[in-house]
Amino acid sequence: MSEETTFFEGKTKISDTVYGTIALFKALEIKGVASMSTTAGDDFANFIGMKSQWEGVKLQHVSDTSITLDLYLVARYGYRIPDVALRVQEHVKTGIETLTGTTVEGVNIFIQDIAFDNTVISTTNEERSDT
Repeated sequence: MSEETTFFEGKTKISDTVYGTIALFKALEIKGVASMSTTAGDDFANFIGMKSQWEGVKLQHVSDTSITLDLYLVARYGYRIPDVALRVQEHVKTGIETLTGTTVEGVNIFIQDIAFDNTVISTTNEERSDT
C-alpha cells in the first residue's frame, strides 16, 4: 500500500499580529524582563481608543521573508541589562523563526524603565505600580 501526497500551490501569509504576539510572549519568558513598555505610538493608540494587542513591540518587514523587531522593555532590578537584552534577542529570534519560518534580521532592545519589586521607576522619576 502506498500513500499519495498531493501538494497545493498557494501562499501562506502570516499576520503582523502573529509576529507581535510571539515576540511579546517570548520576551516575557526571560528572567529579568518585568514587562513590556509602551511607546509613543502605543500611547497615541490608547488615547484614540485603539489599544495595541502587543504593546512594546514594533515590527518592520525587510522583505517578504524577513522582519526586524523593536522591543521596548521594563527590566527587573538586579539583573545585568546587557545579559537580559541578549537573552531576549536570542529567544525572540529563535521563537519567531522556529514557529513561522520567517527570518528575523534583527531584534533591537530598548530598556525604558527599571522595576523594583512591584514598582517601576521611570526615567522621568515618576513612580507607578506595576500590577
